[in-house]
Amino acid sequence: MHNFNFDFKDVIEEAGDIVVITKAFPYDFPGPEIVYVNKAFSDLTGYSYEEAVGRSPRMLQGEDTDPETKKIIREALANQHAVRVTVRNYSKQGVGYWLEMSILPLRDEHGKVTHFAAIERDITESKERQIELDEMSRRDSLSGLLNRRAFDEILEHAQSNFDEGGEIFSVIAMDIDHFKAVNDQYGHHSGDKVIRRVADICSKVFNKVGSVARTGGEEFSILVPRKTANEVGLMAEHLRRNIEASVIPTKTGSVKVTVSIGVSQVETIDTKSLEVMVRADTALYSAKHSGRNQVCVYQQGSEVFNTLLPDTVV
Repeated sequence: MHNFNFDFKDVIEEAGDIVVITKAFPYDFPGPEIVYVNKAFSDLTGYSYEEAVGRSPRMLQGEDTDPETKKIIREALANQHAVRVTVRNYSKQGVGYWLEMSILPLRDEHGKVTHFAAIERDITESKERQIELDEMSRRDSLSGLLNRRAFDEILEHAQSNFDEGGEIFSVIAMDIDHFKAVNDQYGHHSGDKVIRRVADICSKVFNKVGSVARTGGEEFSILVPRKTANEVGLMAEHLRRNIEASVIPTKTGSVKVTVSIGVSQVETIDTKSLEVMVRADTALYSAKHSGRNQVCVYQQGSEVFNTLLPDTVV
């Protein structure tokens, strides 16, 4: 048998990982009371031992702390189970950080859970790098807009919200007219500038109300929640006019382009998110075949053409 000449409390106090011990109850508001924190906790959070003891770990949560993660933690506490999660918390100064957290129930000699111990590791650097890489994988490198994969995910989510709660949404399918001719006449570098300028105008018009994506070479898709097709048709006409009015300087000369736009709204008969986009594409093809540089709104099996707004420029 080994004889140790040190106090385990000293080991915990100087450990690199954060250690927080709370009472077992209450697990509902205001939450379990902290009875111990080590030095690593104070170093990361800015709360001293005296400031932390007697309060709940929930003081570290903020608006970006994931509600689902908080639910998982509370359910584990209520059921007196161990749990491991990744969570975003906030320091005393309001600075966000990421933790890999393991919570363990502590039992007395009778097997009753009296406390919980949380062993936490700061993973902010690796987590933020992961978030950055995930975000890069969702972005189109040329335009900076969402890419097709990201847009499809947003579309699926919007369809789920509609199926479960009836929250409507509308979508836009848009093409730059005669884009191949732009590349042929002015060169691909100029074509890239056109893509970026159109993307910038789309963002200015829609980013506060919807999700904008470049889903093909000269193709763009936009999803606008809680708006009807007619409402989004008006916004699309505003977008069309702004693009038509834009002059794009390039090394080979100034370029002006127009766009054709199709709009559709989710319908109760839709069983897949793809169906609303198919209708938007149908409206887009009608816009092209009717002379391009116009907006067509798909409604109940027919297209309404040339929705208008007063002339305005972003």
